Amino acid sequence: MDKEKFGEMGAFYENDLLSMILRVIVADGKISEKEVEYLNRNFAFDYTVESLAEVYDNCRAAIGESFDEKFKNGVECMKNINVKLAALYTEMLGIICDILIASDGEISPNEIQEAQRIKSLLCDMTCA
Repeated sequence: MDKEKFGEMGAFYENDLLSMILRVIVADGKISEKEVEYLNRNFAFDYTVESLAEVYDNCRAAIGESFDEKFKNGVECMKNINVKLAALYTEMLGIICDILIASDGEISPNEIQEAQRIKSLLCDMTCA
């Protein structure tokens, strides 16, 4: 994301958001045209299936298991600034997970499992 345009923290949290979105989208092993349309329409992106697959291939390692700890740290920093904002941010990510797994009209067990894993991670951060 563009740090010049959104500021360093804005770009940081937008990258986290896109990382979570990618994890849910690719959980079923494919990126559908409907998922990409949803992503572009609701988040003002301009991806194609191919370009989103390329983004995922380029950052696959960065959004794997090691991402969870980095993400937790980012939310903790946000909580130190504004607890309500952090709660709303994590709630928004949970809602996005639900919408994304249904956006292509097919909900796979892997998508459900990844969304539940992410929501559990989000709850661990805000429910504690």
